Amino acid sequence: MGSQPRSKRHCWECRRRCLVCDFTEPKCRRCSASGIECPGYNDVKPVKFKWLPPGRSKPLIEKFYFYWGLSIRSLRDHLDIEDRRKDDTVIAGILTLLLVDVQLGTALNWRCHLDGLYELIMQRGGFQVMTRSRVLRPLLRCLWVLAVIGNTTCPASDLLTLGLDLDKADFLLKQFREEMSPFHMFPLPLFAEVIKINHLRMCATQYTGAKTDELSQEAYTILQRVRDFSPEQWADSRRSYEDWVLIGRIHQAAVVIYHILSLQSASVLPTTSELISSCAMYGGLLQSLISDGLSSPKTTRFMVWPLIVLGVYAVHARSAMRAFVAKQLPELSRDLGTSVPLTAKHVLELFWGSGGSRWDDCFNRPYVFTMQIAVDTGDLPHSTMEIC
Repeated sequence: MGSQPRSKRHCWECRRRCLVCDFTEPKCRRCSASGIECPGYNDVKPVKFKWLPPGRSKPLIEKFYFYWGLSIRSLRDHLDIEDRRKDDTVIAGILTLLLVDVQLGTALNWRCHLDGLYELIMQRGGFQVMTRSRVLRPLLRCLWVLAVIGNTTCPASDLLTLGLDLDKADFLLKQFREEMSPFHMFPLPLFAEVIKINHLRMCATQYTGAKTDELSQEAYTILQRVRDFSPEQWADSRRSYEDWVLIGRIHQAAVVIYHILSLQSASVLPTTSELISSCAMYGGLLQSLISDGLSSPKTTRFMVWPLIVLGVYAVHARSAMRAFVAKQLPELSRDLGTSVPLTAKHVLELFWGSGGSRWDDCFNRPYVFTMQIAVDTGDLPHSTMEIC
């Protein structure tokens, strides 16, 4: 018995225009006569992208603020109900709105979001209690990374603590040792040292005299640990070993520079020829490593914080380094679809033209630069969608 002939099917363009197709293979003549590229006869409707001219799109802006307003109202409604204001969905909603504001470059008041989250967390028993919840762990990890990395670009006199003293930080490091955010890929041993550097910066604004000498000794101990960090050992047994080694080396160089410049700015470390030479060496190395990192789609997303650190150091270097940073940040913004690198470029250019040279001269108000664009709500109940 012969096979049944396949029934004729109109091309997708003729179907869209409600016309009778002439069924010519591979492209129909009706489309050709109309000067239209025939999309063919495939089983799946082809995706058609609509080109938007460069510049602002008012309909998109209006649609964004419409949904943004819905999220704000939903979050407010949850907060107004006593037995719902401590819900997991409220924490997810606040974090989501914070990340949206950051990506749009509108979050100069980002600290109020974290202050509110801290109060909610304390009402639920604190970080140590909440980390027992598998559902909340991704949210707490996001919050923690935002607070720690955000503090690196805040003045020493105005650091956010979120109640995270060093003993609680050690606890959280153990809890999240295998769960660092995929948006940062910060080696956990170096992340731990950044916490300690932030702590020294904060202490430097509170202590004087002999206590300052103790802080200086601790700073040199931290610096040695960062230098001793082995990217190769950290990357061992991971897939894409070379990429992980590169990420480790980039963050190691960036943390060394952040450590020296920020603690010199806080008068914890002196401005010695040895430290100046060390910064120069790691600055040149960091620029070279970042160039390698930007050339690979696998590592591009993780270059923003290291680029910012290099940008602060660049005030001490040749103009070519500043030009490198100023060029790469806008390209990152285009590649990643976020305004965070543009905000960083604006802050750095103001710093370069200000005549200042200290870390806190650059970040004289709280800034946060994160490439994380959303929180992991996969384990939350579906009602989360009401807010985020």
